[in-house]
Amino acid sequence: MIAFLLLLVGGAYLVIVVALIIGLLRSVAADRIDLERRPFVTVLIPARDEEATIQACLESVRDQSYPRDRYEVILVDDHSSDGTARIARELAPGFPNLRIIVPQESSHLTGRSNALAQGIDVAKGEVFLMTDADCVVPRTWIEGTTARFADGVGVVGGLTVQRSSNWLEGMQSLDWSFLLGIAAATVGLRMPLSIIGNNFSIHRRAYEDVGGFRSIKNSVTEDFQLFKAVVNTGRWGYRFMVDPATTNVTRPCPTIKEVIEQKHRWGRGGLDLNWLGYTLVIVAFLMHAGLALAAVTDGGSFWLWWGLKAWGDLTFVGIVLGRIGRLRDLRHALWFELYYPLYVLLMPLRVLLVRDVVWKGRAYQTNQTDGTAASARPAEGD
Repeated sequence: MIAFLLLLVGGAYLVIVVALIIGLLRSVAADRIDLERRPFVTVLIPARDEEATIQACLESVRDQSYPRDRYEVILVDDHSSDGTARIARELAPGFPNLRIIVPQESSHLTGRSNALAQGIDVAKGEVFLMTDADCVVPRTWIEGTTARFADGVGVVGGLTVQRSSNWLEGMQSLDWSFLLGIAAATVGLRMPLSIIGNNFSIHRRAYEDVGGFRSIKNSVTEDFQLFKAVVNTGRWGYRFMVDPATTNVTRPCPTIKEVIEQKHRWGRGGLDLNWLGYTLVIVAFLMHAGLALAAVTDGGSFWLWWGLKAWGDLTFVGIVLGRIGRLRDLRHALWFELYYPLYVLLMPLRVLLVRDVVWKGRAYQTNQTDGTAASARPAEGD
């Protein structure tokens, strides 16, 4: 019986992996770059208590290949209690196109969405590029991202990977490459699913067309909601870059506890996925549940389907990593394959049962059905 169930869900899982590989290759093949495009660009960086990373982030954005007079950088200091603002001000004399603002509290928006909305309020750019204060961007990030905004393109997503010097960091970097590879693949399949907010760009006209952050759901994954709003209009094109010239690097979570909190936030914010997203989640859950049952009842089926699943996972993520020159991350594949089943099986339970989301020292209570952020307060212990 277990062998038959694994045949059904395992077959579905592998069919999905093949479809995602096709979508990823289509996304890459359809990528068009026009390096002659030179619109004025605004880079937006929300920051809250990032003194450990803000200097490297700002220096990477400052030292771009894009003409200095064709972009501005707005750092939105979201009421940091550490030295974030001081470090930014010390860098400002050598960074003439940097502006630092402090957002006012909002009765509607919370956290990052409020910071970004108020940054965009004073932005001059035709295109808005967003990253986080714990990211380092490549020298060609602005140039390469802007080059994707052909006429009619409203949003562009990109990859972010993590440093991977040990098993915990490497596991997270593979996880991010896997999930963002799926995002790129669904773009290639013309069924776009999501993006990540620390490498996300939007054209001013597309932002204004949907009313910006103030007109979408106030979510703990505000970037996902904005992306979805633009795509759902049907009036704007979309791209997803799988390109080392536009791949950002971020700091991995230092502990398992922080990994869980990050995944929980993403899960709560993504409760209103489209049908494709829920199909991927359900098939992955059933696949790993079947493997768990086979591990204690049918060892032969377990090893056969675990091997096939791992082959599919690593083939897919290997294509992503190969495109961005990070194949070395595959040395952490075993840790990823041990972590992935636990994440797929246990995280849905936490997402459904725990409404409070902790992020940047704030606890957000989210709606039970769609992840909308209802309120925010200082996290326990702050």
